[in-house]
Amino acid sequence: MGLKFKKKFAHKSNYGGKRSTASIEYIVIHYTGNKRDTALNNAKYFQGANRNASAHYFVDGGVYIYKSVAVNRVAWSVGGKYNLSGRAGDYYGVCTNTNSLSIEMCNSVAFVPEKVEKQTEELVKFLMKKYHVSSNHVLRHWDVNGKQCPEPWVGADNKQWKSFKKAIGTSSERYTSVKKTSGKEAIRWLQKELNKYTSGSDIAVDGIWGPKTQSKLEIYWKQLGWRKGSYAGKKTCRALYAKRKE
Repeated sequence: MGLKFKKKFAHKSNYGGKRSTASIEYIVIHYTGNKRDTALNNAKYFQGANRNASAHYFVDGGVYIYKSVAVNRVAWSVGGKYNLSGRAGDYYGVCTNTNSLSIEMCNSVAFVPEKVEKQTEELVKFLMKKYHVSSNHVLRHWDVNGKQCPEPWVGADNKQWKSFKKAIGTSSERYTSVKKTSGKEAIRWLQKELNKYTSGSDIAVDGIWGPKTQSKLEIYWKQLGWRKGSYAGKKTCRALYAKRKE
C-alpha cells in the first residue's frame, strides 16, 4: 500500500508535554466507535480545544494517514480504568500515555474493514521498526485498561486480533549489550533472563537497573567463573541466549 502521511495537529489543550522518543515502549490500537467517519474528519475534530483526549495517528484505509499528535508529545489515549477482570487490563499501570503511541482506526464499528486493517498493519510495522517496539508490546486499548476498544478485537481469545498479531510478525531485538543507560525493554529482557539462569531469589522485571539487578548479574558471572564487570556485554548476552547456567 505504501504509507503517506499528512499532518493535522490537534489543539495544544488536547495532549500532554514533550517526551523523548526513546521512552516509547508500546503501540496501542484503538477505534473511534463511529461508522463511516474518516481520518481527516477526526483530525479536524481534535483541532478544536478541550476535547480531553487525543491520538498520534488516525487511519481509515484511504490515501493518507493523519498525524494528530507528534510522537515526541504525550497523547491522552490510555488513561483511566474500566475493567481489570480476567485478562482485561493486563498492562494497566505498565503501558501508559507517557510510554506509548496510539493509533485510532476509523469506520470500524462491528468489524474492521480490510483496507483499515491493512493500513493499520503497515503503520504498526513501520513504527515497530522505527522505535524498536517488539510485537508483544503491540496492544489493544482493552489490554491496557479494560475499555471495550477496539470493540471488534477485544477479548482474551479474539480471532481477529490473533490474526492481526500474526500479520505484524515478530520483532524481538537480539541484544549484544545491556547497560544501566539502556532502554527499559532491554533491561527487562536482562532481568528476566537472569531470573531464569541464576540461582537465588528472583528480582523485579521492571526495566530499572538498581543494586539488585547489578548483584544478580554479578552472581551470574560468578556461576560462569567470570570476573565482575559493569554491564552485560556481548559475551554475557550470548551466554544468556544460549541458556547457560554454568
